[in-house]
Amino acid sequence: MLERARTRADRLMQIGEVFVKHGLGFLVQGLGGPLAGSLRRVRRLDPQARHTQPEHLRMALEELGPTFIKVGQLVSTRQDLLPPAYTRELAKLQDDSSQIPFAELVNALSGQPEEAMLEQFASIDEQPLATGSIGQVHAGVLRGEQVVIKFRKPGVLEDVQQDLDIISDIAALLSRYVPIAKQYDVVELSRQFARTLREELDYTIEATYCDRFATYFDDDPELHIPTIFWEATTSSMLTQERVSGIKISDVEQLEANGVDRHRLAVNATGAMCRMVFEFGLFHADPHPGNLFVRPDGTINLIDFGMCGELDDEFRDNMLPLFIGLTTENARQCSRAVVRLTNSHGRNVTPQEIEPEMARLLSHYSGQSLDDLNIGKVLADVMAMLHRHQLSLPPEAALLIRMIATAESLGELIDPEFDFIAVLSPYASAFVTSRISLDALAKRLSSLTREAVEFGVEVPSSFRKIMGVIENGGFDVHLRADELEELIDRVEVVGNRLVAGAVLAAVINGSAKVISYQPDRFRHWQSLLIGSGAGSAGLLGGYLLSTAGLRLRRPGRRRRLRSL
Repeated sequence: MLERARTRADRLMQIGEVFVKHGLGFLVQGLGGPLAGSLRRVRRLDPQARHTQPEHLRMALEELGPTFIKVGQLVSTRQDLLPPAYTRELAKLQDDSSQIPFAELVNALSGQPEEAMLEQFASIDEQPLATGSIGQVHAGVLRGEQVVIKFRKPGVLEDVQQDLDIISDIAALLSRYVPIAKQYDVVELSRQFARTLREELDYTIEATYCDRFATYFDDDPELHIPTIFWEATTSSMLTQERVSGIKISDVEQLEANGVDRHRLAVNATGAMCRMVFEFGLFHADPHPGNLFVRPDGTINLIDFGMCGELDDEFRDNMLPLFIGLTTENARQCSRAVVRLTNSHGRNVTPQEIEPEMARLLSHYSGQSLDDLNIGKVLADVMAMLHRHQLSLPPEAALLIRMIATAESLGELIDPEFDFIAVLSPYASAFVTSRISLDALAKRLSSLTREAVEFGVEVPSSFRKIMGVIENGGFDVHLRADELEELIDRVEVVGNRLVAGAVLAAVINGSAKVISYQPDRFRHWQSLLIGSGAGSAGLLGGYLLSTAGLRLRRPGRRRRLRSL
């Protein structure tokens, strides 16, 4: 790795030299202004070395150090952004494992709150248990408990921040001069990666995730989450319970200790599914190095530095994709993909990707669910998104990576493992929870608010449109299929607006009936309340059933196609 740069200009020169040397000078073209002349004198590596461009990119990132390695690792999960040859090569990136002397770690904490915290420990081993590009882990004893302490390496925070600023500049230049970079909004992507890296640098965020998982899985005796010692935890130092066990991928040791491998595979992957469908918070990096098994089969899960969080709306949109994949429904998959992805300003419709989705699913046609490899299917979907220049939100990319890792892990532990059989009950429970009375009430309330907002916004928007028309007008270009979709969507929104208004009136009327108490009226009250509740239920069901569906009328389609 290169020596640490003293100034931003020094670092700019280092980055430029490395990229130019590896034949990737186009990535820094225009960067640094006066440095351009120096960069032109940098010699490229011997082309006879026979390295591919993806290999050169990996080698360059490794040479540039922790920030670029971390960004490369994040990009390696984004098959929707890069061709498979690049994501496969970037997946080989490994953290720099250079060890920092313990005395240097302690000296860096001089005058900081962590200095006083270190006095609480009965002992700390100076030889590290593990070391990475950002942190270094040591064993210790606190309050009589065996713990591990993760220290952030000195100078890393400043170095990473400097590199992130430079990466932001590179992204802005690429967006300005490279059309495909602008289309993929590399500026926003660089912000997303920077946010992820900054979170990884703040150990209090990792500790908070760890605590949340411990609370969520408090009722699960098969999974153990380490305890955080907050009195010895800050943004640069994390102290937690030390756990041990057999590495979950060490099949021979699992067998020697009599661990039930099938049960272990189900418990490990079931925990991942529960994270997604029940909690909406998942461990984004469940590789074998982060799971250890006790002799009784209990799983110790560690390292919560990278987690993903999903809201209900995202999970509502993601679920139809999984269902469509397992039922080979290309139309459902295409609609789900368009709802989930960012088309970067392009008008991509479900109909546009449906033929390719159908071809993709046909490759798996005839396979039983037991034989279906969800990770492989999702990888093919990601490659298709790349071809159509569609990108997923960061949470979706992390989720797909986690699912693929969990499935591979289960198959490694137990060759007869059936991931679909594990995933299905959790997905079904999630669907059931989304149609419960409480969930329906929340969604009805949200839909009613949206309908009211729509009704309030329409007059203002209409006035703006009329103003444009009065000032010279505008041209509208619509294809027949676009016009059909527009008409259908307007019809659905209009129906929902009317149904929402009627539903509000029914609920309001029922409330007044309940509050009206004369004795001569009581024998009618139950009947009217029941009728009101039934009407509300029917209207609510209608609102929900139309909440993401696109109504179709074959007759209308025929008429539109004849235009």
